Amino acid sequence: MSPQDAVTWWTAFGAIAQAIGAFATFAAVAMSLWVVMSERAMKAQGSAGIRVRFIGDGTPGTYLVGIEVLNIGVRPFHVGSVGWRTGWISRGPQAFAFRYAIQNTAIMLNPQPGPTIVEPGRNQGFYTPIADMKAANREASRVEMFGRKFPIIGRAPIRAMIHITGRNPLMVKVSKELAEFLRTGDHISTTAELPQQDDA
Repeated sequence: MSPQDAVTWWTAFGAIAQAIGAFATFAAVAMSLWVVMSERAMKAQGSAGIRVRFIGDGTPGTYLVGIEVLNIGVRPFHVGSVGWRTGWISRGPQAFAFRYAIQNTAIMLNPQPGPTIVEPGRNQGFYTPIADMKAANREASRVEMFGRKFPIIGRAPIRAMIHITGRNPLMVKVSKELAEFLRTGDHISTTAELPQQDDA
C-alpha cells in the first residue's frame, strides 16, 4: 500500500467513524426525548358499567351508572367531563356517524364545579343513580342516541368518553348490562315490582 493509499484509507475510516458517532449521538438524544415524553404523557385506563352502592345499614343497595378512570402515568391530569359516543364511523352517512352526549352533572352523586384532578395511581369515579338517569332521559332522545340498529351490522356500539385536558378523549367500552340499559331504559332496579302484601 502506497503512502497516498494509506492516507486515503485513514481519511475514509475517519469519516465513517464520525458518521457512526453522529448517529449514536442522535440515537441517544432521540431515546432520551422519547423517555421524557413517555414519562410526561398522560396515561389512563377506564371502565364503564353498572355498580351497586351499599351504605352498610342493611338497606338495599343503590344501582349506579359508573364511569371510572385510573391514572397509570407519573403526572396528574384533569378530567373535564364524561359522556358517551355511539355509532360506527366519524365521517360518512349520518345514519352511521358518531353521535356524542355529555353526562348530565346535575344528577351525578359527586358533581364538581370544575375539572377533577386525578393523581398518579389514583382512581376517580363518576356515578349517576340509574333511577335518576332513566327519569332524565326522554324516550325519543334515548332511542336517537343509543337505539340505532341496522340489519346485518346490528346495534350501534356504545363507548363512554372521558375528556382529559391535553390529550384525546379516552374511549371506554361499556359493559353489556350498561349498554342494554342505555338502549332500552330498563334495568331490574327500575322495573322490578314490589312484593304484594296479603289483605289484612
